[in-house]
Amino acid sequence: MPESHDFFVATDPDTARAQVRDALTREGYTVDDGDQGALRATRGSLGLTLLIGGMANDRTFHTRLDVQIMIAPDGRTVARLLRGSGKSAIKGGALGISRGNRAFEQAANAIHTTFAQAGVLTESIAG
Repeated sequence: MPESHDFFVATDPDTARAQVRDALTREGYTVDDGDQGALRATRGSLGLTLLIGGMANDRTFHTRLDVQIMIAPDGRTVARLLRGSGKSAIKGGALGISRGNRAFEQAANAIHTTFAQAGVLTESIAG
């Protein structure tokens, strides 16, 4: 499973940031501003996840994702989705890993769809 996903978009960084925020909010994340224009998205309850681990459902399993917004050398805006801190295995063993992978994939798909529907997505690369 990739640890990051880069979305190259033909729009300014502020618009890209707002579109990512909207996509992740629709997926049930609380999105906060991070350092240097980054976004920090969290979903679920850490306490509940530590208590019941992988038995938590997709929306209650604690997930953290980070998004860096930057400008590529060719001038395109890049939104880089990163797995956040916190290891899924510690939070629920094999089921936790599966839930963490699924949450990352769902977030990447939501961001991809948002950019594609806006007509600004120029390239999407899992890394």
